[in-house]
Amino acid sequence: MAGLRTLGWLALAATLAILASARSAAAESDWNRVDDPMQGAVGVHAGKIGGSGLAFKGPLQWFLQLQVAGGIWNTSSDKRHNLGVELQYLLRQDPRLRLYLVTGVGRTYHKERHQRDGGVETWSTSTSWNTGFGVGVEYLLHERWACQVDADFTYQGDDETITLWPQAGILFYW
Repeated sequence: MAGLRTLGWLALAATLAILASARSAAAESDWNRVDDPMQGAVGVHAGKIGGSGLAFKGPLQWFLQLQVAGGIWNTSSDKRHNLGVELQYLLRQDPRLRLYLVTGVGRTYHKERHQRDGGVETWSTSTSWNTGFGVGVEYLLHERWACQVDADFTYQGDDETITLWPQAGILFYW
């Protein structure tokens, strides 16, 4: 669990470094363009409530975005999958920066094979539901690439704790 949290904070730091280095993006980068509103997006996302893996994002209303992300990782002795759904309520949208409130729910599943003494094979299974809310920013890096980071107070169903977890993603808008 501590390794996953460290990985999350490292992803947050890397995303912030990308944001800091992207100040010289093209002048036509603008979410408010009438001729190209860039409504849908595809990319990758990592988070406890938003899911980890392939991400899809689209508007429900101009001020309300829906994002779905998840992934599947399987080997012969280890099976994992997760899915997360987020709603992002835009508080402010500048030409290159969005500030939003986020809420969401995510589910993780993990099934692992173990060899016991005497050659007996068993499987252990764990599932976890996470939910939470927080605040995030999304920065338009170039004409169609954006980077998002949010910090969420997350209720973790596996150990019934509430902790602050970072989430990060990189998206391509069309």
